[in-house]
Amino acid sequence: MAPWSMGIAHARFYFYPATAPTGIPLLVRVVRPTAPNAAEPAVEFAEALADAKAGALAWAWSGADEAGPPTPLGDFCPYLDGEDPKDAELLAFHGRTLELWWTAEEQRPASFAIGPGADEEAFWDWLAASRDDDAFVARLRRPATPIHVRLVTEADARLIDTPLLLVDDVDWLTADEFDRLASGGLAVLTARPPATTPAVTQAEFRAAKLALVERALAHDLAHGDRRSAAFRASELARFDPPAALALIERLPGSLKRHDNRKSIAWALAYALHRLRREPARADLLERWRAACDDLRRDVLAELDQLDRYP
Repeated sequence: MAPWSMGIAHARFYFYPATAPTGIPLLVRVVRPTAPNAAEPAVEFAEALADAKAGALAWAWSGADEAGPPTPLGDFCPYLDGEDPKDAELLAFHGRTLELWWTAEEQRPASFAIGPGADEEAFWDWLAASRDDDAFVARLRRPATPIHVRLVTEADARLIDTPLLLVDDVDWLTADEFDRLASGGLAVLTARPPATTPAVTQAEFRAAKLALVERALAHDLAHGDRRSAAFRASELARFDPPAALALIERLPGSLKRHDNRKSIAWALAYALHRLRREPARADLLERWRAACDDLRRDVLAELDQLDRYP
């Protein structure tokens, strides 16, 4: 696994070999949620959640029997850029059959790489850019092999019917939910393969994620945790930009003397940076530049630094 990916949410790809000679392998993409590296139970749960989701999706798409989900060969975690056309097919909302390139370590088939490329040279170039691990790339077998796989995503089965499987951050869960899921509840949620029909729409998927963020934010505000609420603004920005801007607008006026204003200023600046393509951001910034309070000036100073590196 790429070192950068340990704590933050990232796309993880699980490879399930074909179960029949005429079948097609499955490449299952899930989100491994954010978890603080210092909190071992949270990291362990994040790993278990990714594994469980992948198994449930593979079970739904493999046509496996009642015995349970199939076993993956292994998993692969490339760095993907949503704005890079080369990564578009791997990041598609719904999966489909893809022609990719495959390679693995000679003595460790479970240590593999799979990805796009118009030809093999393009694949190796993509791999070098997507994995900051020269030693890993050097161990992979050459030449790479063209392979057809069926990409399966979290939207290819109705995980929205069990929305706790869709958290992008372990912190979206309440303490009671975390304890329950980490103590066997995750197995209960994935005891049966999820339905694959009716098809999940982007609006449904977005609404399920937004609901998880909104209830986590409501918990922050109800408990007077304005620092967490400020960091939540960048998550809200992904799913409801107007609501994120409204939260950013009102938070500075609610701070108390004991609040960690430095952290809050950075969090609000980061959220505004993520909203840089929102037209309404310009109006908010104009109002804040006219303000005279220290917090808003600190946010604008942090934002100026962040916006230099889009």
